[in-house]
Amino acid sequence: MEFRLIYEGPLHGQGAKSPHKWEIRRALHPQLERLWQVRRPLHEASGHLLAYPARPGQTSVIVEKGGLLFAPLVTQRLDLYVELSVLLFRQQPRGALITDGGDIDNRLKTLLDGLRVPHGSNEGRQTLPDQPDPRPLFCLLEDDALVSKVTVESEQLLRPAKPDEVVAVISVNIKRTMLTPHNLAF
Repeated sequence: MEFRLIYEGPLHGQGAKSPHKWEIRRALHPQLERLWQVRRPLHEASGHLLAYPARPGQTSVIVEKGGLLFAPLVTQRLDLYVELSVLLFRQQPRGALITDGGDIDNRLKTLLDGLRVPHGSNEGRQTLPDQPDPRPLFCLLEDDALVSKVTVESEQLLRPAKPDEVVAVISVNIKRTMLTPHNLAF
């Protein structure tokens, strides 16, 4: 299964705090939720894959962390992994890899953390958001260890923006480690 996600906003590099990663998760949630609704095989499988708790004999992707529910698309339970290709538009010109906007590898790590289910329910969040988190919060990854390949291409963003603001086009290619009845939708 292949599709693209778009993230527009700040992308901090080294030392990015957990609240920033939550902002990325919350920004990508509507796109991933819509993917479950519009991709027919996913939508047809969502009845049991999004059930919580899992029904007897069924597999659910829902992960509970401290009372919050997350729905990762790529999970080890479904024998899936992912390859990512990121086109990163940023303020710095091409070739300026280490700048005041953050170097690309640390910004990429922040983006990957924002694509996955947090390790703990708040994972360092110091304040709760004004709006409650969706139940479930749709994420791309159960864990970033399920990423087998990442490529990054950077381009200069040609519109006015803050130094740490980016537009990231994330191409996602979900693959199976083995074919099972639970991952036919992928």
